This record gives sequence, C-alpha cells and structure tokens, in this order.
Amino acid sequence: MLDHNNIIQSDELKSIYFTHQDTVITYNGEIYTCDFESQSIDKIDALIKKHPELLTDPFRQITVKKIKRAEISQAIEKLSSSTHHSLIDHESLNAVAQRAITILQDAVMRGVSDIHLELYANETRIEGRVDGKMMPLQPPIPEHEYGKLLFGYLFYRAVDKNDDFSQNIINNGRIEIDLNTPDGLRETIWRVAYLPAKDNGGQVTLRWLNKNESAPLLDNIGWETGHVKIMRDFANSASGICIIAGQTGSGKSTTIASIINELKGKGRSINTLEDPVEFDLGVMQSSVVSQNDDEDMMFKYAKALLRHDVDIESHGEMREMKGAMNVCRKGETGQIMFTTMHTSSAIGVGHTLNEQMHVPSALIAAPNLMKLWIYQTLVRTLCPHCNLSLDDVIPHLNNDQKEKLDKWLTERDDHMLKANMRFKNPSGCEHCNEGEKDRTTLVEMIVLDDEDRLFISHKDYLGWSKALLEKGFKPISEHAVLKIKRGHVDLFTANERVNGLLTNNSTDVYQQLWDE
Repeated sequence: MLDHNNIIQSDELKSIYFTHQDTVITYNGEIYTCDFESQSIDKIDALIKKHPELLTDPFRQITVKKIKRAEISQAIEKLSSSTHHSLIDHESLNAVAQRAITILQDAVMRGVSDIHLELYANETRIEGRVDGKMMPLQPPIPEHEYGKLLFGYLFYRAVDKNDDFSQNIINNGRIEIDLNTPDGLRETIWRVAYLPAKDNGGQVTLRWLNKNESAPLLDNIGWETGHVKIMRDFANSASGICIIAGQTGSGKSTTIASIINELKGKGRSINTLEDPVEFDLGVMQSSVVSQNDDEDMMFKYAKALLRHDVDIESHGEMREMKGAMNVCRKGETGQIMFTTMHTSSAIGVGHTLNEQMHVPSALIAAPNLMKLWIYQTLVRTLCPHCNLSLDDVIPHLNNDQKEKLDKWLTERDDHMLKANMRFKNPSGCEHCNEGEKDRTTLVEMIVLDDEDRLFISHKDYLGWSKALLEKGFKPISEHAVLKIKRGHVDLFTANERVNGLLTNNSTDVYQQLWDE
C-alpha cells in the first residue's frame, strides 16, 4: 500500500501530481504510476535530477513501479495541505507561476474562450468553455491551498486591477502574457475577475479577449443575406441607434467590430468606447475600464467625444440608466450609435430600457431614434466528419428526446427537413468535441417603425409581439430551424440556446405532472 506520508510534496511536484493525477514519487526514489505512458514520469524524473536533495539518498537510482489508479487517487487525496502561505514567497512563486502558465497554455491550445477556476473547502476545479460548452481542463484537485495560491498569483501579475488580491473582496484586472497558440507564439490578453464564495472559497474567471486577432467579415458571422443588408442599410443611414442584445459570450462585440471594420475609411469619423478594447479595428478606440461597474468614466469619455466631430460611435455594454441615457443623447445629436445590452429577445430591449434602466418610454419611442434592435446567440455547429442522420441518431436518444423529436417533426410535416437534418455524434471524432466544432450565430431583428414605437410608448409588449409576427418578423427560433434544416446544427443543441424551439404547451406540461 502506498504511504502518502512518504510522497515528496514540493510545490513543483504537487503541481505535476495534481495536473495529471496518475503518478507520484516517494523519498526513496520510487515513482509510482498507473500509466507507464504518462507525461508525469518524465517531468518528475527531470525535476528530481535537477533537485536530487529532495530524495533521502540523492545517489539512489530512480525506479518506476505500476500500481492501481485507485491507490494513486487515494494517495493524492491525502496529500498534506499543511504548508500555508500568507504571502507568496520567491520559491513558491516560481512553482505557482509555472502552474498558472501551464493552465493558460493548455487552455489556449484547446481553443477556450473562458477559464473558470473554482475554489471549494477541500477542492480546486479548473474548467474551460470551448465552443460555448463548459468542460474540465484537468481533474478536480483535492486541495484548497492549490487554488488559493493560484488566485493570488494571477492578481499579483494582473494590471489595471481594482486592488491587491484579498480573498474576501471582489476584484477585476487584466493579464497580458505571451503563449503558444494554434497560430504561433503571440501576446494573449485576459480579463480576470474574482468573486468570493462560502467556505473561504471563490471563483476566478478569465476571458480571452484577443482570441481572434481580427474581426470577421460581416458576411461570415452566420447571418443571412437579408440580415446583412438590413445592418448595412442602417449603418449607411443618417443617424439612429442600433442595440445588439444577448447573453454573455453571444458574439455581440464581435458583430459590432465586424460592421465598424467595414465602415472605416469611407469618409466618416469613427470612435469606440470599450471595456476593454478587444479588436484592433484601425479606428480611434478608447479602452474605458470601469471600476466596480461605475459608469462615470464612460460618461466622461462620451461627453468628451461631443467635441470630436464623430459620425459613428460605439459604446460598450449598457448596464444602467446613465449609460443608456448616454447612448440616447448621442443618437439624438445626429450620429450612428452602436451598443450592447443583456436581454433574452429583441422585443425585450424596450422592456429592459424602460423598466430596468428607467429610460422614459417616450424617449425610447421618439421618432427616428431607435432604428434597429437585434438579439443573437451562438450555437455549436455539427462536425462535418462524424455527424449522424435522423435514422442513425435514433439509437443514441433517450425516450424523452425521441418523444420530443417525433412531436417536433409531426408539427412541421416537412419532408426536406427530415431528409436534410443532421445530429451530433455523441462519440465524436478526432476533429471535434463530442460531435460538434465551432459556432454559428442565430439572430432576430426588429427594424423599428412608427407602429412599433406606438406599442413601445403604450408598453404593450404582448400586443407588439403579435403585430410583429403579422408583419413577417422572424423570431430567432425560425433562424434555428433554417440552420437545422440545412444540417448545420443539432436540434437538441439549438434548443439549449433558443427559447420556444422544443417546448410543450402548458396543457401538455400539466398533464405530465402525474405521469409514472
């Protein structure tokens, strides 16, 4: 039986143990592993050769022995967390720095957009978001101190932070670090945010801000030709406001970057106020980093731009009344304005502005002010190498999925839909992650006219929704159906991102309450 008290527990070795969780070394020079092919063996061997003083007998020949994974796991779980650091000393700093860099480097090569580091009472979890889906970047680490030191280092390195790291205080900052990416070695920029949690725990979330070095073309973000034409018509009009809504990570900033990139160099002055700048667009861009969500700084920058002869202006996300009124004021002065906000539909923009941000409905409904409201989300696309046909996917579905699929197809009664739709392969292949790779945009648009403004002024959102459909408005669910019919996205994946796609009416829901 492997004695965990005999395992060497230096900071650098513990980083290897926790990262791979398949190999350890004892003081008498015996490497125990459950996998002879593990990368940990060479890493541990190289480290011991560099620091032979860690062994009881520095001249002893290192041997490798295989044991069951359960024994390794049990030993790692029992590793002592008794070495506590109130401050990161020089020796610990090197090990923790390498630990952080390894996490970032691995995440970059996997194509993450965000990294989530979660600290619990007796565990540290490291996960990443790949193509919008959360997945573990390494097994959970059975130690609290591991995550605590990691948090401290990240904010030790961060710039433009609220303050030095304290475990009980919210903090935000930015990290700039050169890493090997699929496109080669380059500087990566991360927004880093910390939130305290119970049991002396907390969460650090890192957003890779410059994952894409250049903004994509407007024609290539997943919109239909009609969507692109509507946006271009607005962008080439005299004035007005375009608001792009969606959840966090739904591509709103990328969409605005795409249209601004298209507008530059065509005889109009362009300025952006961003928190922070994500793409280099070749126009005047100001990084307005708000401290603790205080919009005073954005207000000051927006006011200053009144003296800079701007034709097209873009503001970062609207969060409260001051930011929303800033946007409205600029729209009224005869500029083209772009901004973003969080809502769950295009119609929801009006309600959010009025009821949550307290913008007067009369101002929202002012003639020619609000021109274009957009709601969008990103949905994973199917792997072209291993996706499944309707017949092939049936054995992989559970009874609830089969029932919903059958009902959905019956309601549509579309032969071409059945023939063309494809599904993700749960086994995946070497080219994808569980049958899906990359993402596309689903979108809905409202081109506001005076009838729409009348509904907004009366706050009649249910009536407005009905009137929009009668005029031919296409909700985001219809865009999802179109891409499902083309075989680009999986029905069940799209349902995770789009309301109203696979839903039962209230009668069906209540009838299910007593089903056995």
